[in-house]
Amino acid sequence: MATTEVALHVTPIASGFYRTVTRLGVVMDYFSFIAIIALTDGTHSPLLPIAYLVILHASLYWSFRGSMVATGMIIIGYCFIVNLVDGGFRIDDLPRHFFNFAFLLMFSFIGGILVARERKHFVEKGIFENLAKQDYLTGLYNHRSFQEHMREVISSKQPITLLMGDIDYFKQINDRYGHQAGDTVLREIGSLLETSIPSTHGRAFRYGGEEFAIIFYTDSQDRATELYHLFLDKLRAKVFEHGKDAFQVTMSFGAALRDRGQGKSELVAAADKLLYEAKTHGKNQLLWARTEGMK
Repeated sequence: MATTEVALHVTPIASGFYRTVTRLGVVMDYFSFIAIIALTDGTHSPLLPIAYLVILHASLYWSFRGSMVATGMIIIGYCFIVNLVDGGFRIDDLPRHFFNFAFLLMFSFIGGILVARERKHFVEKGIFENLAKQDYLTGLYNHRSFQEHMREVISSKQPITLLMGDIDYFKQINDRYGHQAGDTVLREIGSLLETSIPSTHGRAFRYGGEEFAIIFYTDSQDRATELYHLFLDKLRAKVFEHGKDAFQVTMSFGAALRDRGQGKSELVAAADKLLYEAKTHGKNQLLWARTEGMK
């Protein structure tokens, strides 16, 4: 159960690891339950109610059908223990076995429905929260998430570098190739940002329109530039196709290291000012507050 709880809290619900561990976890719980009951006086064991936890676990990860399957397996295991430990079914014990089976089935049916319903609401809540925090087109976190994350990082006094980026000549792309081509560019850049920036080193956001924001968890300009080039190299190699035409995209960036005591608004304003300078002085470059532009 501890293993599946870790999987529940630290991995995405849609991930393969989550699905595998939580399902195997129920199987492990079942065999552990059979072993414990067999070693503690069989069906007379005071630990017999653990069966209800196994059913709840199954309904949590396998839904209502899982709780019914788990109940059936527990009844089979129960019968196995009766024959192996209790010495077989005795007439005097039949009422006790009957009520044990009845309570298992009743708990499985009622408890399974309730837990599965709550689990469904939990999953739906997570989906809606993600929709509220993510940009539907690029898959990146949106402006709201950017503001929240900036506030959290600054409050934790974690060193950060902020890059504000903008796609060069994006209006011309829309005018020449159409808005669907523009959407494709935004989507692909979002994908490049997501795959280029390790989650332990930073996070990318769609700030709005064709503008993006990148937060690097470092106060080293050299390190931030190195991480930036992981994305830049992929962007330079990317060729967009529209019908018979092919084109490439460049971006301009402004970067600011957070000074001690600098707030969120001041940091964003500093990076945004440098982005504006990069856009008006040649584009396709990264400008730092204390250095010259680097292409």
